[in-house]
Amino acid sequence: MSATMVRTGGVMVFFLILAVLVTGFMLAGAMAGAGAGGVPDPARFGSTLSLTMIVYLAIMIFVYWTTKGLFNAFGFRRADTPILTLIILMAINLVLTVLGGAGAPAAETGPASGGGSGPFGIFSAIAVLATVLAWIWFSIAAFGFGAQVGSQLWKAIGIVYLVGTSLAFVGNGLLLSGMGGATGLILLIAGPVVLGGWVCHGIGLIIGAREMART
Repeated sequence: MSATMVRTGGVMVFFLILAVLVTGFMLAGAMAGAGAGGVPDPARFGSTLSLTMIVYLAIMIFVYWTTKGLFNAFGFRRADTPILTLIILMAINLVLTVLGGAGAPAAETGPASGGGSGPFGIFSAIAVLATVLAWIWFSIAAFGFGAQVGSQLWKAIGIVYLVGTSLAFVGNGLLLSGMGGATGLILLIAGPVVLGGWVCHGIGLIIGAREMART
């Protein structure tokens, strides 16, 4: 893989962060305009959120594919399996998001976004949980890459991701088990931590691409 491709992956991380922030403001605005109920009209906002999720997952797949290219360029292949597992699970989540947005029964589509009890919804929730587990696996591998090449940045990326994804795993696990009382608080903490991991990840790819170009 070329250094330019890896650098593009790093830049796309920051585009992704911007997209997530814009979506958050859109959701907040939709809730504010929903009145006392505080629930946005799915017909007005649901399709936009589904499209955003599709773009988000597609970009994440590209970012992790370029991350694999960076690691391999420096002879580190222990992350290949967790990265490929993560890419496959993200692709599954992408398909589930498309199917959910294409008109799956309302009682079954909830877990694609965190709720519901139908078969489709349960499978979607399990897919999300498995993705978080694979992300934890990648976090450990990223720390290993940092240790091998002597990069404190990639060690930090591994640690930050590990903290954020572990919290996300606990939160999603509680949600899936029906014990969602503390889920909101846990995910509220996990969100900024993972966002910090994204920032470091993007910087790591851009710096890594520079190092690849020198070799």
